[in-house]
Amino acid sequence: MFLLPGKAPLSSAYLGYLLAFVVATAACLGAAWRARSVVPYPETRQALTWLFSGSAAWAGAYVGFLLVGPALWKHLFYQASLIVGFSVVFAWLWFCSAYSGRGLHRSHAVQKAALVLYLAVTALKVTNPLHGLYYGLEPTGGAFGLVVTHETLYWVVMSVAYALSAAGYLMLLEVFLKAGARTGPLAMLTGLTALPAALNVVGHVEPALLDITHEPLGVAVFAVGLMLAYETRFSVVQLTGSVGEPNLTIGSDGRIRGLGGGIKETVPPLSEEDLGRPLREALPGLAKTIEEGGAVWRAGFDGGKVEECQDSEPASRPQPASGPQHASSIKPKEGSKMVEGTGRAGGDTQPREDAQPVGHLNPEEVSSMEEVSGVEDASYLDTGAHPEEDCRYFQVVEVGARAHGETRTVVLSDITERKRRTEQLKEAKKQAELSKLEAEEASRMKSAMLANMSHEIRTPLTGVIGFAEAIGEETGGNETGGNETGEGDTGGEDAEGEGKVARFAGLIEDSGRRLLDTLDAVLNLSKLEAGKMSLKPGPVDLAGQARQVAREFEEEAAESGLTLEVQTEEAWARADEGGLKIVLQNLLSNAIKYTEEGGVTVRTYREDEQSQENEQVQENEQVQENRQVQEDGQAVVLEVKDSGIGMDPSVAERLFEPFRQASEGMSREYEGTGIGLAVTKRATEEMGGSIEVDTQKEEGSRFTVRFPAARSAGSAGGPDGADRHATGRSETDR
Repeated sequence: MFLLPGKAPLSSAYLGYLLAFVVATAACLGAAWRARSVVPYPETRQALTWLFSGSAAWAGAYVGFLLVGPALWKHLFYQASLIVGFSVVFAWLWFCSAYSGRGLHRSHAVQKAALVLYLAVTALKVTNPLHGLYYGLEPTGGAFGLVVTHETLYWVVMSVAYALSAAGYLMLLEVFLKAGARTGPLAMLTGLTALPAALNVVGHVEPALLDITHEPLGVAVFAVGLMLAYETRFSVVQLTGSVGEPNLTIGSDGRIRGLGGGIKETVPPLSEEDLGRPLREALPGLAKTIEEGGAVWRAGFDGGKVEECQDSEPASRPQPASGPQHASSIKPKEGSKMVEGTGRAGGDTQPREDAQPVGHLNPEEVSSMEEVSGVEDASYLDTGAHPEEDCRYFQVVEVGARAHGETRTVVLSDITERKRRTEQLKEAKKQAELSKLEAEEASRMKSAMLANMSHEIRTPLTGVIGFAEAIGEETGGNETGGNETGEGDTGGEDAEGEGKVARFAGLIEDSGRRLLDTLDAVLNLSKLEAGKMSLKPGPVDLAGQARQVAREFEEEAAESGLTLEVQTEEAWARADEGGLKIVLQNLLSNAIKYTEEGGVTVRTYREDEQSQENEQVQENEQVQENRQVQEDGQAVVLEVKDSGIGMDPSVAERLFEPFRQASEGMSREYEGTGIGLAVTKRATEEMGGSIEVDTQKEEGSRFTVRFPAARSAGSAGGPDGADRHATGRSETDR
């Protein structure tokens, strides 16, 4: 079966071909084994293993073709080489797709198309004995026994195979370009792989070479070259090219092995010249950040150089033992300290024609420079640290573990803007906290001031009012109107003088009371706003409170020529007794003040009378403990109606805002500060009630206050009395 040397002379060409294909077989088998051991990525590893194993089988088929003697066996080995060889093309495309990060090899449509093409070409090769359009085998003397002649279909299929292979090379080229890597090694391997095509053509036209397929030899060269270069170039390119963001690949020795994702534009100092350079020398700050497991690297770039960022605190900045240091000579000149020269620290400084006053330099450095400028010829050292505001921040992320302890890829994401926004948010939060503290302090100061007002103003003001009352009573109580003396009767003059005193005392008393009412309103409003007024809703006899407060205002209404009518139905409200009194006083004072003729009516009633009857039935059926009063969910109403001046409904709602009146400005007709109704609204809402106003200009106003209703199981304490006319006093404005 095998060709024995004794039967035919072994030519040097025969031995050369045999040795070449044996070496190619061994090289491809070794490359397949190496790929399984070295390549860390499963899909790339599997593709390379199939590529090199198929190439080994391809070359091994040619070894069998050369060794066997019978023509039939030669024919079978040659057909096997053709069938296996075409499958290597698809293993190559599988590798290129996996290496470049594409998913073509996973696509079922692509897989089906590849299978159909492969089976069609294989059918042409297997049926060649019938049509003879692919190849021919002719007997020849010598060691080869048979020679191969390639026909038309062979060249067509070879063109298709090389076209598919070229598509794979384009995938690899894209990865190299994307990674910013040198394409020289890829071009060299491509040229060596394509060399067999030239040998095929030469073998077809020249008798010096056999007219057989030389591609297994090219694939063997590619396999050896790829495995030799994989760890230093191809693996690095695959790492850097598969990451879209700026990245660099670092070898196990700490040297830069690859630059990808546009990192040369992101970090300007980096270039192709840095490949193979230790990262600690090229970017010491980044190397330190990676070693310490840091997440953010800060750096500034100036003139193609990296300047590490430091905190901009000139007085406490440490002086580095090494690194760029610059000296500035400072001398007094024309009455101003000037920068006279610059140079390397420890060397001579060079004069500067554009000498600048110290105050024109970086403000952060001025203080340090001025400290040393008292010396006649002082030097200021600059560490070369980049100003904080010019720093750029990079997020450092290591993508994937180190491949078998050999290489690692570090992605640098420029997060400068995000970092600055974060710092701005932190600063804003800090300012907000400071503002909050300032507001709390201001509130505390306001509370202290109000407490002081209550003591320092209210107390003497009460004294003024009391003395005014006393003076008025004393002067008004003298019926003679004066004093008689032995000199004569001066009663007329004394009466006139005492009348003025009484009138002035009355004015003092009225003004004092008005001022006291204003002060009380301001204090009440401030306490309500600050939550300092303790209003605890409980059962309150609304009707009784209305009658009591009305009695306080009886005299004031009579003096104004007004009637004050109280219409009450038994009604209990859930409210604070003190707060309810404030509401009643403000509303009655407001109504009397703005009514020139007619009268004021105060009403209390329950909104749902039927619910009151049902309540009595339920009350008799329940056992009440401790005379407890409970809320029944209905509402009781306090209504204060007047026949006064009224107002435009469009401005009515503004009355409940502090310091608002229907008429405002110095020319307003009625006095007041516009606080009373604001206090009324806030106090009502604090007690769970509501207030509304119904008014028309020149037709009067009606204020309606609603409180949650309450019920009593027995007699309840509280003011009582028949419907009476009464008055009270509180400062309120409309």
